[in-house]
Amino acid sequence: MPTRPPSLIAPLLTLFGWLAAAPMSAQPPATADVRTRVTELCGRCHGATAQKGGVNLAPFMDDASLVRERKLWRAVAEQLKSGEMPPEGAKQPTPEQRAGLVAWITARLDAADEQDRRRPDPGRTVVRRLNRYEYNRTVRDLLGVDLDAAGAVGIADEVVGEAFDNLSAALTVTDGLVEKHFAAADLILDALYATAPKKGVKAKAGAPPTPFERVVVATPTSEVQPRDAAKRVTEALARRAYRRPVEAREVERLLTVFDRATAAGATYEAALRPVLKALLVSPNFLLRVERDRPGDAAYRVGGHELAVRLSYFLWSTMPDAELFAAADRGELADTAGVEKQARRMLADPKAKALTESFAAQWLQLKKLPDARPSVEFFPTFTPQLRRAMHDEAALFFDGLRTENRGVLDLLDADYTFANGELAKHYGIAGVSGSEMRKVKHTDPARGGLLGMGAVLAVTSHTSRTSPTLRGKYVLDVILGTPPPPPPPNVSQIDDAKKGKDAKTFRELLAQHATQPACAGCHAKIDPLGFGLENFDAVGRFRKSSADVDATGKLPGGEAFNGPKELRQVLLKRKDRFAENLTEKLLAYALGRELQAPDAATVRAITAELAKDGYKFSTLVLGVTKGYPFQHRRNARSEE
Repeated sequence: MPTRPPSLIAPLLTLFGWLAAAPMSAQPPATADVRTRVTELCGRCHGATAQKGGVNLAPFMDDASLVRERKLWRAVAEQLKSGEMPPEGAKQPTPEQRAGLVAWITARLDAADEQDRRRPDPGRTVVRRLNRYEYNRTVRDLLGVDLDAAGAVGIADEVVGEAFDNLSAALTVTDGLVEKHFAAADLILDALYATAPKKGVKAKAGAPPTPFERVVVATPTSEVQPRDAAKRVTEALARRAYRRPVEAREVERLLTVFDRATAAGATYEAALRPVLKALLVSPNFLLRVERDRPGDAAYRVGGHELAVRLSYFLWSTMPDAELFAAADRGELADTAGVEKQARRMLADPKAKALTESFAAQWLQLKKLPDARPSVEFFPTFTPQLRRAMHDEAALFFDGLRTENRGVLDLLDADYTFANGELAKHYGIAGVSGSEMRKVKHTDPARGGLLGMGAVLAVTSHTSRTSPTLRGKYVLDVILGTPPPPPPPNVSQIDDAKKGKDAKTFRELLAQHATQPACAGCHAKIDPLGFGLENFDAVGRFRKSSADVDATGKLPGGEAFNGPKELRQVLLKRKDRFAENLTEKLLAYALGRELQAPDAATVRAITAELAKDGYKFSTLVLGVTKGYPFQHRRNARSEE
């Protein structure tokens, strides 16, 4: 299930060329007939020797090749039913021919999903390194040291394509990265040892233990030898650092470091430091390793592994004591036990990590500090306003979790979060002060993500809006149907060229979109972006005028005017939005790109989501109860 499917335009034009010539029938055509017509009509431009727009239809030889690209073909069927394809001006199929092709696609994809449901596949095995965000949070919960040690030594996360920074494909391990983790461990231990009680100074009665005291749970006494005390410290910490029960030989290996230090004359506390460093740079700490189970091709993961999956999905950190204990007691051995813990964890403040990590990347909030609008053209777009815009979107998403609201609020809602500065920016009365709070609004233009300044600013240019960027955001982020990247050597739009032939930016963009390499995509992208033209580059509302035209018409003929009507268009596609959100969250939870067999899980979750009013908890729990989340493929079976 690719995250960036090829453009739908070319395959649809090809298939509709066949439809126009086909006999009038609502029955699905034979695969061989479709393949023949696709080869005849499209092979020249979209075959083995030429792939215009990056589309190669040569692999479409049988049902299996269609099933491998099922996300693409689901989108084909959806656009067929909506009338978006074939594009305006092309020869149109009859209703019977259109229904026949939809039936042909749907029947094959439904059969493939049913087969995957009956014989599920958990997907390829991945080993995941803790990313920067997870690393810092895990160190905080393990040692009580809260600092960005990873950032201080230059550990930066990579993102593969448009995916998330916790996907295994981006989390490579290099010699340079290992050296940085050694440096980070030194910074962490410096901070930990700074909290050690001073010799001869007694702690005040009732004072909470310091991080050092919570880590060093045993010290030598007249009855306890230094090595025995060190063993107790090491066993307790290794179990938490490795996020599983540890074996005696693993503890002994760590204690050899302690032995060497004491032999060299180090004090007890000083001799523990290299042991703690060894833990912090161990692959068992830095990597989320799940061990193969000999003899099983695919199997349900053990309780401690499932605890780790839950904690890093919902909290981006290690399991807490209660989750560890549930794994120890075998309470994660069935779906009911998993759901119980997932509900508890989802209600915990640590679950704000879903907003800070997942939502910040999916909604592109991380781009806001570098958003292009300049104070030269928009003087009110200050760093403080940017922060308020970010917090608005973050609080809105996290509110779905804390209030268990429906995820469709992201498309349309009569509330948002604002402080005095942002409320003034939006024209919302009765809000003052710097504190962000939940506010009602009655402006029909606002509502959901597409009325938020953060989204509108990251999809704008320095001095103006960008209908193309905004339309791409709707297709990619909201609907999960990103357009292909622009062809190479396509000229950029120059505002200075406005004049006799193009008096407005909209006219200039229309001229640009007539270029053969650009027309198909712009016809789908730009109308969605123009629906948001009532918002300037930093999200202030402006009335329609000669220079502000917020009308749009989709390729299927559906017309709208302004953001309110655009939201209604998107709400008609709520199932596609819910499916896209499910795909994104499942990939984030699994740490890998989705594959064809995952489609059955996605469809099952979205069906349950629709039945339960699109509640946020239903989405999250659906992921944790899904087959790929609870199961694993033996890595040896992939060799």
